[in-house]
Amino acid sequence: MMNDVFALVDRTPAVQQLLRTCPLHIVNDFQIEHYAVDDFQFLQGTQYDNTYILVEGKVKIYLMSAGGKAVALDIYEQGAFIGEQEALLDKPYSASVINLTPVTVLKIPNDQFKVWLKEDQYFSQKLIYNLSMQIYTLTNRTERYSLHSALDQAISSLIWSTRRNQVITRTNLLNEVDTSSRNLNRILKQLRDLDVIKINKSQIVVTDLPQLITILRNEG
Repeated sequence: MMNDVFALVDRTPAVQQLLRTCPLHIVNDFQIEHYAVDDFQFLQGTQYDNTYILVEGKVKIYLMSAGGKAVALDIYEQGAFIGEQEALLDKPYSASVINLTPVTVLKIPNDQFKVWLKEDQYFSQKLIYNLSMQIYTLTNRTERYSLHSALDQAISSLIWSTRRNQVITRTNLLNEVDTSSRNLNRILKQLRDLDVIKINKSQIVVTDLPQLITILRNEG
């Protein structure tokens, strides 16, 4: 099993960095698990016994809004932890989790995760950084959801993704905006009619970024 873990980690640089100083007796407790889409799930308010490192795939962290819509807090990719905060606090999950793609994870019991943190100073520093980034991201998203309209949220997400040369799809955008699919379609039609975006099947392309920024400023 240990050799399998090392072989997997060797081809995933983000995870390799996390485990580079991990004690061997901790590595020996890792288990490799694979999940099909929607099979890797954890529910808000439920307590679990293991912590996970995402090796391959994408996972959505979300809350259910008052209207029953899943509001995405973040999308995790390679190198992300799932359940580390709850393991340290010995608390139920504060949000729900579901995988958007097939995923491969490393699983470790919570008690061994805490031993790893205690014995590995490099890892403890990386974990503090990761937790700080999560808080920073969550603060920004909370501000967006609580203070801005669905139109503002959609435009902000389009600007953010365009500046980072990321592919934008309806599904990705819906994960970022606290609104219904029907309302998002109305927003996209409005922006398309203003000639600031084009929609090619499921992909959305920003065609006039300066004007999109101007619309956002006027909305605010």
